[in-house]
Amino acid sequence: MAKVNKKNSELLALVQTLNVLLGNENFVKAETKGVKKLQKIGEKVKSHLEKYNEKLEEIRLDNANTDKDGSLLLDEKGGYKFSKEGLKNMNKKIKELLDEEFEFYQFTFSKDGIENYAFLEGWVEGLEFPELNKSEDDDILEVESV
Repeated sequence: MAKVNKKNSELLALVQTLNVLLGNENFVKAETKGVKKLQKIGEKVKSHLEKYNEKLEEIRLDNANTDKDGSLLLDEKGGYKFSKEGLKNMNKKIKELLDEEFEFYQFTFSKDGIENYAFLEGWVEGLEFPELNKSEDDDILEVESV
């Protein structure tokens, strides 16, 4: 297993894509090798997502508005209230959190069933795709050969 550094923003993109695919009932019912591998990947990244969410909640809590006694001020739906400065600082800290890196051990299973899922590049060892470059002249995507 190769160890790589991943950003939290990459983790969120992976989780979002996995949620869309694995949320499709017909896709999951197919029970292909690819579905099973995507489910395994989802399970493995869950702990990293939980750590991210804990840090995110801490940032939100640290920047939430409080009264003079230090009690949290909540809106009518139970969400935190923020001052203008608190909101600015929270957004800055969230941006930093998204850029924060963590160590991840890549999956080493075969590419069968997932060979067309470019979003897994870097998460699965040896899974590589041609790089897409946007041409500045005519806004056409070009594929670079490997």
